[in-house]
Amino acid sequence: MAKKALGKGLSALISQKAQQKPASQVPPNSDRVIQTNPEEILPSPFQPRRRFDEQQISELADSIRESGLIQPLVVRIVDGRYELIAGERRLRAVKSLGHTTVSVVVREATDQEVAELTLIENLQREDLTPLEEAEQYQVLQQRFNMKQETIAQHVGKSRAAVANMIRLLELEQGVKDMLEASAITIGHAKVLLQLKNPEQQVNAARKVVRNTLTVRQTEQLVRELLNPEPKPEPKPSTLPEAYQSICNDLSREFGTRVNITLKGKSNGVIEIPYTGREDLERILQLCGISSRF
Repeated sequence: MAKKALGKGLSALISQKAQQKPASQVPPNSDRVIQTNPEEILPSPFQPRRRFDEQQISELADSIRESGLIQPLVVRIVDGRYELIAGERRLRAVKSLGHTTVSVVVREATDQEVAELTLIENLQREDLTPLEEAEQYQVLQQRFNMKQETIAQHVGKSRAAVANMIRLLELEQGVKDMLEASAITIGHAKVLLQLKNPEQQVNAARKVVRNTLTVRQTEQLVRELLNPEPKPEPKPSTLPEAYQSICNDLSREFGTRVNITLKGKSNGVIEIPYTGREDLERILQLCGISSRF
């Protein structure tokens, strides 16, 4: 199924004027394909992707080796050097093949246009992680003073979607790591953002992963953490003072809380709780009973 066009395309974002540079560097017609050394092309400072799939790069290199580079790279001139606008994976693939020349189209573009274009190009290919996408939205918002509504129009999304993605950057680092590793989804992350306590947020995310909670179950977990049920007040002791004194003496003797429950006027039950076999053996020894375990 063909992908739906997303936001503005290259021609809409980048002007078609040729650079006023010597003919040896830039052709009169900016749409004309020229050749340059791939090692001389600078990476884009606005590339949002931090990770590249080496297997995909290798497969692309095999395709270029067999059929050549069908789509040229798009570059601009910055301080007399070529800087990549579009085609990061193609450039990496060409370099891996050891090619000394590569086809490029030189365009004129501002920093803002390049930032928008690299984001749109990656979104169309669905290559960005949620945090990479969020970081690029933040770059457009903070560095270029773009409003969220404007960003949304350019990338073909709603303003709310852009705002929610940017909010992911507020997550604690431990939760970000889980999101980057796809251990939790964007839906889980949005719910966890309600937890403002850093330790509580990370612990809740770990519980989501450990118990493979759904988003709905995560919502319930967060509600319980934000609105914990009040602990029931301990019931005041109804034991007569003499019996309570006996409980206290036995508790000190056995090193554990001893309870006496009265059953009528003269009957009752003495409870001596223990934790684990070793604790039980200790209590039995205090009672003069040999362990049978």
